[in-house]
Amino acid sequence: MRRGAAAIVLAAAVASSAPVGRLAPRDEAKIRAVNERYAAGWRANDADAVRATFWPDAVLIPQGSEPIRGMDAINRFWWPAGGPATTVTAFTVTTDEVGGSGAMAFARGSFRLDFTYEENGKKVERTNRGNYLNVFSRDSRGTWRISHRMWGDRR
Repeated sequence: MRRGAAAIVLAAAVASSAPVGRLAPRDEAKIRAVNERYAAGWRANDADAVRATFWPDAVLIPQGSEPIRGMDAINRFWWPAGGPATTVTAFTVTTDEVGGSGAMAFARGSFRLDFTYEENGKKVERTNRGNYLNVFSRDSRGTWRISHRMWGDRR
């Protein structure tokens, strides 16, 4: 009986020191896939594909700006009606870390974005490099999408 009690205490101690609520490998794979679909949508200049990676009430938090809340505001920010046409020519996303538990997760990494736009009748080419943090939430069907996206330029 004593041996059984000791085993229970030891098992409880080991269990309490283990990480709690880590993402299942299949969920981590799904999050990495959403991150890649996001980048692929931009590379294809496909606004619908980019939008499909976000929840309708998503929030963007660009460096130096106020938060942009909801898909209508995100559309006005990234795809303004009558605004200058921007073409993404390359977009590389590196995912350095994925974590979370339950129905919440995050992906953190870096990016390089190459794009062109027209200004005063001239084609302008730009490159932006930076870091990002995406927060994901999962619905009851197991679908992961971005709920919050934050990024900043590297200086």
